[in-house]
Amino acid sequence: MTTNANDSSATQNPTTATASTDPDTTDAGAAEVARQIAAIGDGDYVVRGITKDGLVRAFATTTRRTVQAARDAHATSPVVTAALGRLLTCGAMMGSLLKDPQELFTFIVRGDGPIGGLTVTADAHGHVKGYAANPDVWIPLSAAGKLDVGTAVGKGSLTVIQDVPWGEPYTSQLNLVSGEIGDDMAAYFVESEQIPTSVGVGVLVDTDLSVKQAGGFIIQLMPGYTEETVERLEASLRGVKSVTAMLEEGMTPLDMLRHALGGLDFEPLEASPVSFHCNCSRERTSRVLYALGTKELQDLVNEGKPVELVCNFCNSAYTFGVDEVEKILAEARAHASGAQGADGVGDAQGADGAGDARASDGAGDVTIERE
Repeated sequence: MTTNANDSSATQNPTTATASTDPDTTDAGAAEVARQIAAIGDGDYVVRGITKDGLVRAFATTTRRTVQAARDAHATSPVVTAALGRLLTCGAMMGSLLKDPQELFTFIVRGDGPIGGLTVTADAHGHVKGYAANPDVWIPLSAAGKLDVGTAVGKGSLTVIQDVPWGEPYTSQLNLVSGEIGDDMAAYFVESEQIPTSVGVGVLVDTDLSVKQAGGFIIQLMPGYTEETVERLEASLRGVKSVTAMLEEGMTPLDMLRHALGGLDFEPLEASPVSFHCNCSRERTSRVLYALGTKELQDLVNEGKPVELVCNFCNSAYTFGVDEVEKILAEARAHASGAQGADGVGDAQGADGAGDARASDGAGDVTIERE
């Protein structure tokens, strides 16, 4: 089962959708999930659960505010909002799989289309962030009148990295199936995780370029599944509308899962908040300067101008004056001198490993600009 659904639309007639209320609170698990959703309030969230026979697990999310925050940070064009939004949505759902608070997923899409590439990270706390190599892409709608994400992304690759605190990161890479993101994530699960998976993601961009709807679902077959389970699930999925159509009708993530799973006896297990969140800071960003090494730092000092570092994930800018760069240079020289005396290394990178920072570190993806 590798069915999937991608939808990105530009709306011409704005309407307001009213979220539905889940009537099923008789089951203790459903009641607890309802309390969790109520506590989250108006924010985005992801719901995960499993069928009572344990053969199907499923996730669904609403990410309108999250994708809007990304659009605000990067001033993305509609097709880039859709592409980045889909990957952020997948990240939000996959982040809910992480058990350790220090684990991190990084998703890197590289394509030959005008977007060039997408990078998204997701942690165990529901925090996602991301950016596009080229946020300002304008291309015609597809023949179906949809935002043409596949063409904007083009042919290329998807890399999924799972950082874990107990060892080396797990890395998987595969060729893009369509560049539509949902297709590609479904293929990742099948090829790299050997899990039959259906992925549906969608972003609806309004006439004022704001995000009107965004969300998605992931449905997976677990070990021991039967052909009957496959047949029932595929029959149900054939009748599923696009994600944004369901959201426009007022469906919640739980509604979407029950609709997609049809008659399968589904039990929600947990609901958790999702948000666009970048943990960059001035202190963390200074590690990038420290990691440049003494030679390049000296060159910056010699230029006699402030240096601006811009976080690629959220576009926050941090300016360091010449005196601050000189201080960092002195620290780097002291460390290099100590390292050389200890092991003969003449120009070591940052003592805290800043030269090879993870994306989650808030210092791994920045652009250095000279003023």
